[in-house]
Amino acid sequence: MKTKVIFEDFVSLFFPRLCIHCDAPLPRGVKDICLQCQYNLPKIENFKESVPQYREKFDGIFPVEAVFVYGHFVKGGIMQSVLHELKYNHNPEIGIQMGRWFGKNLADAGWKNAFDVIIPVPLHPKKLKKRGYNQALALAQGLHQGLEINVLENALHRVSNTSSQTHKKKLTRMLEMQGMFELNDNVKLNQLNILLVDDVLTTGSTLLACAEQLQKGEPKSISIAALAGA
Repeated sequence: MKTKVIFEDFVSLFFPRLCIHCDAPLPRGVKDICLQCQYNLPKIENFKESVPQYREKFDGIFPVEAVFVYGHFVKGGIMQSVLHELKYNHNPEIGIQMGRWFGKNLADAGWKNAFDVIIPVPLHPKKLKKRGYNQALALAQGLHQGLEINVLENALHRVSNTSSQTHKKKLTRMLEMQGMFELNDNVKLNQLNILLVDDVLTTGSTLLACAEQLQKGEPKSISIAALAGA
């Protein structure tokens, strides 16, 4: 064990591990995000109250029970660096870590026993093969560790692949996402309290399309959890 530590310290002299946001060297035992950036994460601390700017994306459209967002997305900010690392730098571990922190905060706020199952938004098989993992599933696995709730990975499947939704308006997104997901056969959701998970909440169109399919399983409630909200 001591030899391994010495070797890691030697390697770090030539290939230092850096914070994904500020490029500060990371001390031993700290992964991806330095302590200063962890402290400065734009977190939403109070999960006992709904945040109107995120809740209103669903009001009057779909009866979600609760909407949880871990942190605010700001262009050039820490959450953007986290999402880029999660989605494009082949690092699902950061998603698990962020999900773990998210889950602990939810548990501390009294939500630990509020849900029966965690369901991640699925990727299309082509995109899953290209990326190698589903970032929403990584978050769900972290939430599982924080909330001690099982993850139902294959409740939904994505029918077809779509281009990036980032720069599209809400109505366009909603129209394009209609029929994009389907509830898998033999999935039992009757009277379950579901926590539906995705990496980013922007217009809410992807999560709405998933929630509409999950509703066919007659769950007791559907709540939303997203790592970042724009």
